[in-house]
Amino acid sequence: MLTPDHPSFIPIVLPNDVAVLKQVPPQEALMLSAVYSANPRMRDLIKHARDCTATLLIDPKTAHFQFEGYMSMPDYRALPYSPGNQTLGTLWQPARFTRAEERGALIDSVLTVQQELGADILLAPYFYVPHFEHPWLEVSRLCATEAIGTSRNQPVGVQVVVDIDALIDPDHRANIAAVYASIKAALFWVTIINYDERRADSRDADTVLKFVNTLVATGVPVVLSHVGRTGLLAIAAGAAGYAAGTYGLETHPRSFFREMMGSRLMNSYYLHEGLIHTPVRTAEACLRLNEPICHPTCDCAACKKSTAISQMVSRQLALHAMLRRLIEVEELGVVNAKDRYDYLIDLFNTARNKSAQLAEALGDNDSHRISHGEFHYLEVLREAAGGPKATIPSEDELT
Repeated sequence: MLTPDHPSFIPIVLPNDVAVLKQVPPQEALMLSAVYSANPRMRDLIKHARDCTATLLIDPKTAHFQFEGYMSMPDYRALPYSPGNQTLGTLWQPARFTRAEERGALIDSVLTVQQELGADILLAPYFYVPHFEHPWLEVSRLCATEAIGTSRNQPVGVQVVVDIDALIDPDHRANIAAVYASIKAALFWVTIINYDERRADSRDADTVLKFVNTLVATGVPVVLSHVGRTGLLAIAAGAAGYAAGTYGLETHPRSFFREMMGSRLMNSYYLHEGLIHTPVRTAEACLRLNEPICHPTCDCAACKKSTAISQMVSRQLALHAMLRRLIEVEELGVVNAKDRYDYLIDLFNTARNKSAQLAEALGDNDSHRISHGEFHYLEVLREAAGGPKATIPSEDELT
């Protein structure tokens, strides 16, 4: 059960992740894409995900049908509720779902696919909301409310997919939050479109945290999706956990709806003391530095099997990143809830200083260097947790 008392890191599982999942302990929760149901090659992944988690979630991907990208993706078009299932494809418009019959047919199909994949919490159809006055917000509310009202004998959660720009204004944010807070959901799965913590300023991070706080206040478990260390802040705010890919998927730009996002090979190493990802050669250069700057070799299951970071294959790098996230959440979870912000201020400050030390020691060697922009985001998160204000870097420092 997802609860703030025992927060979780929830992997968003990509097609190549089955090898990684087979090397980690059983998970509290995982999320799969409903698109995998259309591909026979995904059966092993689906079975293993079902067997190794207490709470399986299935993303119905309904917001993708608001954009043309799905039309060139056979697996998306194969979903029974896809508008391209039997035609060349069209884009969903809010007017299509003004009639209860249309919403009912969509809800029935979306929930059926999830049940067939063994989901423990069903997720209502959802849509991307670009601003607080957009009609997709009301369609999202209606679909969520009516999905919860179906007699499926299973809890139904609600995905909240809203643009960061729609939340910046406090009144707009309050209006959107009020719409979702009125829904008697079993879970809020929140994705803030175009929020990238690596490029975000303090206002962006504060906005995300305040939005999460409002939903947490409803008493419904909240999961913040497609984030990195901002997920730790969400947990400190009372969220039940955060979600990302085993590697990547730490942000959801609007372009993902159009261009999609599949599994990709990983060629970076997560320097866990600095809370940053670097190219494998840069990480290896860090290990060669003399004490006390040297980043210690990680003792996780992935790193123990390799004599050098540069020789780690993609699944080892992904396993390392996932295990470190699980450790970070576990360590935060044992901290008293009222002390979690202070804990994170210290964590982000220590990681920021470690990264700065490594950057200085490596120098300006183009083949392996760490720029200020790679760890400046830790100052932003530190400020969002209630710590000192972040510096304002120049454009050159962010590149």
